[in-house]
Amino acid sequence: MQRLGASQGASWIVGGWRLMKERMTLVIGVVFLAYVLMFVASMLPFVGNVLVALASPFLIGGVFVILNRIREIQERSALEPLAREQPISWDLLFSVFQNPVLRKSMIGYALVSIGFQLLILLIFAAFITVMLSGIDHTVLTDPTATDQQRLELLLPLLITPSAGMLWVIVLVVAVLYSMAVFFVVPLIVLRGARLLPALRASFSAVSANWLPFLVYGLIWFALLLTIPFTLGLSLIILGPLMITSVYAAFEDIWPEDTSEDHDVSGSALPSAKSPQKYTSTVM
Repeated sequence: MQRLGASQGASWIVGGWRLMKERMTLVIGVVFLAYVLMFVASMLPFVGNVLVALASPFLIGGVFVILNRIREIQERSALEPLAREQPISWDLLFSVFQNPVLRKSMIGYALVSIGFQLLILLIFAAFITVMLSGIDHTVLTDPTATDQQRLELLLPLLITPSAGMLWVIVLVVAVLYSMAVFFVVPLIVLRGARLLPALRASFSAVSANWLPFLVYGLIWFALLLTIPFTLGLSLIILGPLMITSVYAAFEDIWPEDTSEDHDVSGSALPSAKSPQKYTSTVM
């Protein structure tokens, strides 16, 4: 794992853009196909949200597989110019589903994601339960009440001064969780790391490189401000760029010439010289 300078935060976005340009149509297409599939799954009654949580790591992992294949072709083309013409099949998006070696870790990550969401809900539920004591809150259980009426009861509770500590706790928990999962998918999918070492390695990498991540986050904040001014059209580029920039950061922090990397516990992570192999079912 590398510790990098602040300027590398900007270079990750530039590197993600350069990688995206190699196969612009493919990258945009697979990213939005993954989002559409997750959106459709979320519409299913009762099981939609759980299905999205279970499937999204596999789909995002498939996007990383495709980005890794683009990088391999890009590197080969320096010696073999015709390699640049090699096709990349869209069905690699689903390749992680077909890999039994990674399935356990990816399902474990999905369960961690569900657990985090439940934790946040429990924190809010505990706070609201305490705040509602002594207040008439029958509107919450009244089947004839509208969502607007329930919101009118709950919203003032969440913006009171006493709710400040709640938001601080939620923010701290969310930041720590984000640090732990930021690189989990590429570590599992591209390096074959198991879930717990991947979580520790991701947390260690983000904490050790907090300054470039601060720059990276500020640039993304500025980029996301363009969405309202473009009527959302900038998402066509920014959505895929967000994933390709994470891939660029992953490459930068765990460079290919590292023979062996370790997580914060000292457990060895798979070498970048021997990434997971994926094959397309389309010839």
